[in-house]
Amino acid sequence: MSPRSSRPAAPSGADGPSRGSMRRERLVDSALAVGFLVLALVTSALASVILSSDGHAMPSTLETLAGAVAVSLPIAFRRRFPVSVMIIVSTAFIVLGVRGHPDDLLPSIAEFLVVFSANVWSPSRRRALVWSLAVVVAMFAWLAIDIAAQVSDDSDSADVVLASSLYSVVLNALFFIAAIHFGRVSRESRSRRRALERSDAALRAANDRIAEQAIGDERARIARELHDVVAHHVAVIGIQAGAARRTLDRPEIARGALAAVEETARTTIDELDRLLTVMRSRDGLPPEPVAGLAALPDLVADTRALGLDVRLEIDGDTRDVPDGVGSTLYRIAQEALTNTLKHGAARCAVVRIVHGEGSVGLEVVDDGLGSSGRAARAEGAGRGATGALDPAAAPSGSGLGHRGMRERVDLHGGRLTVGPREGGGYRVRVDLPVVAHPPKGATLFEGE
Repeated sequence: MSPRSSRPAAPSGADGPSRGSMRRERLVDSALAVGFLVLALVTSALASVILSSDGHAMPSTLETLAGAVAVSLPIAFRRRFPVSVMIIVSTAFIVLGVRGHPDDLLPSIAEFLVVFSANVWSPSRRRALVWSLAVVVAMFAWLAIDIAAQVSDDSDSADVVLASSLYSVVLNALFFIAAIHFGRVSRESRSRRRALERSDAALRAANDRIAEQAIGDERARIARELHDVVAHHVAVIGIQAGAARRTLDRPEIARGALAAVEETARTTIDELDRLLTVMRSRDGLPPEPVAGLAALPDLVADTRALGLDVRLEIDGDTRDVPDGVGSTLYRIAQEALTNTLKHGAARCAVVRIVHGEGSVGLEVVDDGLGSSGRAARAEGAGRGATGALDPAAAPSGSGLGHRGMRERVDLHGGRLTVGPREGGGYRVRVDLPVVAHPPKGATLFEGE
């Protein structure tokens, strides 16, 4: 049975080496084979000189050269064809021993190396072990024949023959056990190292994915913040600018509207500056607190100044509401009032905060148009500084508002309901937990 000569794969459980690594390994093995050949020729020549002086018969120079080549050059292929190289070198080792080769040091080292390599590099652990044991059996069969020849030779005593035989058996057993054992240990070590490299690569890839996800989440957060900061104030600016344009013949009213535009623009710049400060903040420098429930009265007052009759109702103590929850409720209230000003044709609105056990709710209702009216953006909606809001003066909705609301509510594991009320008007209802967060936020949207 001839061994397979196809190129083996990497040891089980390991990734194959890179092309550059394979090239380096081949160069190393080729240099090792040439080194073995040179040393084998030198040691054979020296051993021939020593033994010939004692009258021992020496093999021919051609035979010595062939033996050195047979045990040395196959080492260059010990990684690509490990089992085949082991069989070739083992066969050459036995033939050299039978022919009385003068040097057995280099052949013995070469034999150890190829048995070791077969158990490291063979694609199959079982195949490597089976062929290694076959080599061991062949070696001990040759050893048994040699011992039998010594016993039949009457020149040595029985004690000497027995001691020599036991010495050879023990030495060869240790030799092959060590070669097989260290080869299998090295194989396991390589497999573990490859597994660690794969795990490290997987962790790096996971970290990259997490970083990309974090960047995406941060971009979404910044988009929400920018929308929350800009949309409300720009809507106010548009409304007030429209009011000023329509009241140019009444300077006092126009002057008040333009002052409101100036103040709102300044507030917008301050809000953007605060947002940029938060995004640029560094560890150890706490960012400026974001607006929360405590800022709702100011929001209601600003909206009321635009001509919309807004009433704020707070039921319960909201002082223990977490900052993140309070900020979310504030932003949703701001977005809801902005939509009322832009689309709702409302005359009045109510902002209601209800703090119950383990949750806090926000409800913003108005008496304006329903969802159909908002979608159509009917003209003549609401009132401004002059008593009439012009929806054309307010910027059109981008669709980010409702989506931003959902994202904020889902982030806290809460519930959002948006839609028209029975009997007219529009309602935005939010319920957020303040003690425990459900694993997944529930979002309902009605009538959009």
